[in-house]
Amino acid sequence: MKLALAALLLLAPQTRELRHELSVVERDGERTCTIHADNALLHELLGDLAREAGLELDGLDQSTSRTLVSVDLRERPLRQAVRFIAGSVGLEAEVRGGVLVLRPGLEGSSDADALYEASLAASAATLRDFADHALAPEALRNQAVIEERRGNLAAARARYDQLVERYSDSPLANDALFAAGNLLVREEAWQDAADRFSELLRSEREHGLEIPARLELAWCVVRLGQHERALYMIDAIDALDSAASRHEELRRKQVRVRALAGLGQGDKALVLLDELDTRLAGPADRRESLELRALACTAAGRRGDAARAWLAYAQLCEGTHKEAALLAAATAALEASDEVGALFVAEAARKEGLALDTVVRDARAALELDTPAAPAESSALERAERLCDGGSFAESLKTLRGMAATLNTLDEGLRARFARCHARALSREVGVDAALAHLREHMDSIQSPELRRELYLLAGELFESEGRIDEAIEAYRGRI
Repeated sequence: MKLALAALLLLAPQTRELRHELSVVERDGERTCTIHADNALLHELLGDLAREAGLELDGLDQSTSRTLVSVDLRERPLRQAVRFIAGSVGLEAEVRGGVLVLRPGLEGSSDADALYEASLAASAATLRDFADHALAPEALRNQAVIEERRGNLAAARARYDQLVERYSDSPLANDALFAAGNLLVREEAWQDAADRFSELLRSEREHGLEIPARLELAWCVVRLGQHERALYMIDAIDALDSAASRHEELRRKQVRVRALAGLGQGDKALVLLDELDTRLAGPADRRESLELRALACTAAGRRGDAARAWLAYAQLCEGTHKEAALLAAATAALEASDEVGALFVAEAARKEGLALDTVVRDARAALELDTPAAPAESSALERAERLCDGGSFAESLKTLRGMAATLNTLDEGLRARFARCHARALSREVGVDAALAHLREHMDSIQSPELRRELYLLAGELFESEGRIDEAIEAYRGRI
């Protein structure tokens, strides 16, 4: 009998000892819950919470079957509660439709982008739930830092601006203004950056950023071309604070050099720059120094040195900065009467996809590399044109045939005039088809779009004079 009783006890269903209490209520269209758990099994707690809330549970696996959690939440939004419980054990959770979805967290992940995204999402959720919390400004600041590390400067700046706008009384607001200003400096948005630093300097809250903000404001001012004002600002900064970090000392002198060059005091700027160059540390300093040297040499009238500095600066730059530096180098070389140097720079620019046609033309003209048409040839063409205009087409053709041997020595404009005159005379003496054959023959040697367009217009007129309207239309469209 005792053995049978023991067997019945073993077979009887065991009562589960719950180590948690929870309730879910709906208020104003949002479900809130109160949960108390002391070393409760995660899968039991979430299972009961899902059932109480009328949700399906998806994502729990065997790896969490013995995971314990302790929580004490009172009247918290359901989505906030599940995120808190899951996050306490390295999981992520969300309520999606009618399902409570669990998934592994990113703890230990080496995917930086995924970690950044998770951090941003968590921070955004915290701000949404606790917008008035004392730590809300810090959450926004953290979002800005994450965006900045990811290279999203505009997004980072937007976060800093939100911090200043929403939490202007926070001790972090002034730091955010300074950080936003620095981001705008990196984007070379000088006026917007100056506005941020000016706003910071007007702040009545103590922030310890007066000297750095004044220095960055001076940098923006000099980049905006306000050179005299920038010098006054640097003098004031030196008077306020003679002790400066290496970065601040370099920045002050860079502002001073740029301002002096902008005021035409190139020799004075070069003396200061020579002193500055002995303290350069990295590529960024070197790049800045080369640009300053180019500006100072230009202000001092040393065009050849300016050209060399611009070219060296271009080799350290990308994009629009490289293009502007190459153009400045070629222009300075021309001004220094170094036409060969200008052509060298123009060729370097061409390899970068930048055509410096004006520089090339002026340099080649100065070196007499492009032989102009002889006066006799130009006069002969003018005579042929006058004969054609006067109706003496045969005489015009005779004059043009005399120029045939030297046709290739003419520049493109004269060759186009030759082709037009020859076609007009041929159309009257031989016929339109002969004139059009002549135009086709010469079209390949004419590269200028404007000159080619004039030849196509002439072809259209010749076709139209013969009543060949369809062919005239094609000619007007650029096909003969």
